[in-house]
This record gives sequence, C-alpha cells and structure tokens, in this order.
Amino acid sequence: MTANFLLDRIVRKGLTLMKKVQHDQGKSDSVPIEVYKNRCLGYIERVNELKYLKPADIEEAKKKLFNVYFFLQSVSGPERQTPHQTEVSIEVVSKALNKAVADEYTKKRHGLGYVAARGLTLTEEVGEPINHYFRKVKPAACYTLNINDFNYKPKMPEPKQTIEEWRDEMSKQKQQVLNNYASKLPRL
Repeated sequence: MTANFLLDRIVRKGLTLMKKVQHDQGKSDSVPIEVYKNRCLGYIERVNELKYLKPADIEEAKKKLFNVYFFLQSVSGPERQTPHQTEVSIEVVSKALNKAVADEYTKKRHGLGYVAARGLTLTEEVGEPINHYFRKVKPAACYTLNINDFNYKPKMPEPKQTIEEWRDEMSKQKQQVLNNYASKLPRL
C-alpha cells in the first residue's frame, strides 16, 4: 500500500475486524457488532488526523476502512451485548463520579474500618506526614579509628603434620586409651 507504517497498521487493524466478525459468527453465532463498528469509525477518525501524508494514500486508506464499515453494517445475525465492552458517555456517570471523588477526598480509612474526616481544618496536611507505625532511624555517629589503638596480632597458620608425626601422635593416643581402660577391659 504505502511506505507509512502507522497508516498501514491502522488499515490492518480495520481489516482484522472482518476476520473477527467471521470468527465470532463461526464460534458463537453472535457478534458484538456495535463495538466493531465503533472501532472502525475510530480508525477512520485516526486516519483523518494524519495530515502529513499524501492525500492519495489517505484516500486509499479511508476507502478500505469504509469498505470494512459497510461490511460490518451488512452483517446479519444476533448481536451479542457484552457489558465490559459497551461504551458509556461521561454525562451519564458524571454525578456519580463527582460524588465518589468528593467522598474519597473527605474520608480516609484507618485500620479496623474506622473512618476519619479530612480536609476540615486549615492546618491539616501541613508539614511532613506522620506514620505512627514507623520511626525514623537516626544516622549513626561517625568516628575516626586509628589502627594503633588496637592490639591486633595476626595469627600465623599452624604447619600441617607429616605422616610420621601423625603416626607417632596416634600411637601415643592409643597407648593412653589402653592405659586408662586397662583395668576395665577383660583379659582374653
């Protein structure tokens, strides 16, 4: 089509809507057609916002997207209403939204379900917030140490025994054990 990646991507998304409709009809015999139509119109609006491209490329992309929109209008069959995909205008929920924002501002929940009123005095929230469950740790004092203040003498590693020294040591230990328990051991 064109060399513009964004325009190609928008057109591909629009063409994918036709595949989604066919998939939904084959899978569940119902289609959320209004949602798909709104997406297609959103893609057309997005193409209209692209002003830096050639007018011929924009017209070709809009032509393809309008063909997708006309295909979506011609789809017959039961329409599926999906509550999480329906669009709700802001005017419908503006009062509830304003009330929720005001309630959240005036209330602050504390532990165990208690609610405290906030924002009622002018001195509130002045200064650093206080966390009653955490105390700041004061920085440790800095000391300078002199190596001469300590009586440190490094230990020298002990030399390993040779085989002869080990045999002599073992024979001494055997003799001591036999001498200690000689009276206790019965003679054979």
